[in-house]
Amino acid sequence: MKRFFQHLYDARVWIISQFILTAFFIFLAWLAYPETFTVLILVMVLMSGLLLLVPIGYLMRKEKVVQKAFRIFLAEPELENEQYLARFVSKSNSKLIQQLGETLREKEDRLTQQNLEVSDYETYIEEWVHEIKKPLSLLTLILDNRSDEMSALVRQRTTHARNEIQNDVEKILYFSRLRTVHRDYLFERVALRAVFEEAIAENASLIAESDLTISIEGNDISVTSDRRSLLFILAQLIHNSAKYAGKGAHLSVRIEEKEAIIVTFHDNGPGISARDLPFIFDKGFTGGRAKATGMGLYLAQRIATDLNIQLVAETEEGLRMSLVIPK
Repeated sequence: MKRFFQHLYDARVWIISQFILTAFFIFLAWLAYPETFTVLILVMVLMSGLLLLVPIGYLMRKEKVVQKAFRIFLAEPELENEQYLARFVSKSNSKLIQQLGETLREKEDRLTQQNLEVSDYETYIEEWVHEIKKPLSLLTLILDNRSDEMSALVRQRTTHARNEIQNDVEKILYFSRLRTVHRDYLFERVALRAVFEEAIAENASLIAESDLTISIEGNDISVTSDRRSLLFILAQLIHNSAKYAGKGAHLSVRIEEKEAIIVTFHDNGPGISARDLPFIFDKGFTGGRAKATGMGLYLAQRIATDLNIQLVAETEEGLRMSLVIPK
């Protein structure tokens, strides 16, 4: 019924014209045949109604066919579907349909080409990650078995370089996981202090290289989360302070329980400008720092969102990062 009234509204000019014409003929019939005026009025009104309803019914039926043809054409803008749709429209509109089909097919070909390029790129990255693990494993083997043949400084620098490469590889793996629909999270009870100490141990060479000191306050509270992903987030926050707070900076970590579990990271570095703060978790944002990639905090934020954790940044006598974990 709604479509019927819509068609009436669309044909309002034609309907008004027909009404005026019918009224004019009724007036002529009244002048010429006053004795049969009533019968003539009924006939004229009936014919006007038929002339109104039949075309609208035909247009409604045709509209269904055109809409179906349009949906098929938009879903698959092939030449055959374009020609099928052109049968139901005027010649002037068929030229527009032809231009639309050419544009859609061109964009579809371009999109297919881009998807192939992205697929090739992802395949290359996956192969690169697989290949880079071989020299990393060899480097780890040398550090485990030949570290006594190195000086303390060489061993520290080599371990730091190895860990930096591992961290970059880890970021690539997590970034690729974000593109998948299913992510293999394993939720379990996790002791926050123990996970943080593990993150410190895994990044000991970076901490030593940047001369960063870390202190932990608060009880060892347990939460339900994915241990591996939580460890990655904590490692990225340590990396951020170690790299950008400056040599000899201090990072204080506080674990407290309120309405939620809150883990606060606060370093005494230069912080970040209020202008840049809203963009700190954006992909590729570096804040003008030449050695930054802008991926660590972006990935930390994305993974935190997946784990139902809120990651908040504030600049207050340094940089303050807070993990808000629901109980």
